[in-house]
Amino acid sequence: MNFITKMLVLLALCTSVSLAQIDLLMANNGFGGRIATFSELAEERTWSSVDCNGAQVFEIIADPDDAANMVGSFKSTACADEGFTLEQTFVPFDFSLHNFMSLDVYAPAANRKIVFKIFNSTNPDQAKTVEVMTEIAAEWDTLNFDFTGTEAGVYDRISIHPAFGETTEGEEWIFDNIRKDRGGLITYRNDGMLIDFDTLLPYTHSWDCNSMTSEYYIVDNPIKDDVNPSDKCALFYVSDCGWEGFAIAEKFEPLDFTITSEAWVKVLAPAPDMQFMFKVEVWESGGATMVETVTTTAVGNAWEELIFDLSGIESLKYTKIALFPDFQSALQGEDWFIDDVRLVDPFNVSVQDRGKVVKVFALSAKNYPNPYNPTTMISYNVPLPSHVKITVFDMSGRELTTLVDQEKTAGEHTVQFDGANLSSGVYFYKVETSYDAVVNKMLLMQ
Repeated sequence: MNFITKMLVLLALCTSVSLAQIDLLMANNGFGGRIATFSELAEERTWSSVDCNGAQVFEIIADPDDAANMVGSFKSTACADEGFTLEQTFVPFDFSLHNFMSLDVYAPAANRKIVFKIFNSTNPDQAKTVEVMTEIAAEWDTLNFDFTGTEAGVYDRISIHPAFGETTEGEEWIFDNIRKDRGGLITYRNDGMLIDFDTLLPYTHSWDCNSMTSEYYIVDNPIKDDVNPSDKCALFYVSDCGWEGFAIAEKFEPLDFTITSEAWVKVLAPAPDMQFMFKVEVWESGGATMVETVTTTAVGNAWEELIFDLSGIESLKYTKIALFPDFQSALQGEDWFIDDVRLVDPFNVSVQDRGKVVKVFALSAKNYPNPYNPTTMISYNVPLPSHVKITVFDMSGRELTTLVDQEKTAGEHTVQFDGANLSSGVYFYKVETSYDAVVNKMLLMQ
């Protein structure tokens, strides 16, 4: 990272970080909201647990399915209020954005109550508990505990209480990965936005080839322009690795590429002709099941919007996204700024010089009814006076007819399309002006 950038980042972190920001930044520098794994707890032994008779009921053991991983093992007794406590004192939790605590659980039975408790280290009586019921037995499941509305900056300790209020003696519970997140799957907005670093802030984790962490920050946008007027963006510092990047460390609902078949990412790269990779993964595969798409920057030291074609990727399968600036390059000392990661329908967008500059004036078009038989009315709004051409073509790209080919004034216009001589199926119409173009789908049902 260059000296000026590093000083700006340090100044921002030192002078303007609230408790909420500290909490998010700490998580971003780790593994996406993760508070503790039991491998870490085993190394530091920062936990305690006794039942009502003073007997130890909790220990850390090797994962039965993965000997390299450590998990927490809890064996219930005749007591009804037993549990285990993490001895660390955390940065006080802020639930204004990520309002869930989550815990991976291998429960002995369904319909068992488990309580997640947070409390104040200096005043343990100041506490809040959330309880959920297990839904499955003898399988790993992620339980989400909703702390929405919890006061910020108060609670900094955690305890877990399995089978709370029950006397289920001799049952074994296994635990892993205590996290703070938004709970459940991430759903993306109607405009396809996945992360904008201003209001949409999924937890992320970053890495380079030498470690599982790297220099990654959320900072002020260094160059506000028409392409990216946002206040905040991500700063990623590239080292001498050829394989480094950051991932959204929360699980998406399975991504559907049937309509939103392109990914758009705004970048401010240090130079043109640099590779940038967009990768989708199956969350549960740990990166083993994935598809990579690479494109190249066109400019340097200015915002541009890169476009990645995802049309050939299987839909409703992938649940994680990772980004790799300067992919496969061994250069170092580069600062990449990244913003507005979104999925886009390429047949319903309005841009000038696609992927570079978002237009201020947007041409729009739609048809009604859709589906239709055999006629439909295409309405289109021309923001500026222009020559307009509207053509219809089939799935193979063969042009069928031209509906409009003339000068039009600014404003709303309509034209009818008659598909009486065509067979049922999907057709496309393209509306072109001197400054823009829109392609939409329509369905003929004879």
